[in-house]
Amino acid sequence: MIRDVLYSFLTVLYPKRCKLCGEVIGVREEYCEECKNTKMLCGELCLKCGREKSHCTCKKEKYSPKYKAFTAPYYYKGSMERGIIRFKNHNFTELKSEMSKRIASAVKSNFGDVKFDCVCAVPMTEKKMRKRGYNQSELLAKELAPLLDSGFEALLVKTIDTDSQRFSSASKRRVNLYGSIELAAGESVENKTVLLVDDVKTTGSTLNECAAVLRGHRAEAVYAAAFTVTDKRK
Repeated sequence: MIRDVLYSFLTVLYPKRCKLCGEVIGVREEYCEECKNTKMLCGELCLKCGREKSHCTCKKEKYSPKYKAFTAPYYYKGSMERGIIRFKNHNFTELKSEMSKRIASAVKSNFGDVKFDCVCAVPMTEKKMRKRGYNQSELLAKELAPLLDSGFEALLVKTIDTDSQRFSSASKRRVNLYGSIELAAGESVENKTVLLVDDVKTTGSTLNECAAVLRGHRAEAVYAAAFTVTDKRK
């Protein structure tokens, strides 16, 4: 009884939160109701954009990505969007564990028996890293690697602090990002199959620039994954 009272007291000071989105939940719960009811992307998926075929607009686009295929377990909306915002901007780094498990599930489901030589993350400039204190994509990649029987490697660096891409078109994003990402000093990706990880895929321009660098240094293949992908119908 004393233990129950103490536990209740502690949950007032430190409320229990959903493992996926960080929302405050009941002491006996693991996930909030919205996360429990949000289904992972399934069925017939487009491995170019990661969306369900009914949401895909790739036929209207002429641009082909440098990565071989992309997957994500969720659309960037609702509780998943709130979870990413908390994870990315409000220091909810504990969400990395459950998010990476869901990414691993999508990768295993959609990339079949692909064996990755390494897992890497979309990089962040040193200036932004100092300001935020962590690279959310790197945290995900480090958690994800052992789930795929692979290892994490810091393959890429971002040398130019580009402007915010949030409201830019896909073509403008590509122009802004061009030349901003390089292979890290002393690293080699020759003949490697690499999984590139980010938190959110919007137009895919950042993933594409990273993949272009890796392919340019003779990576055998580059696959990409994120926790969420924007829904064109949103």
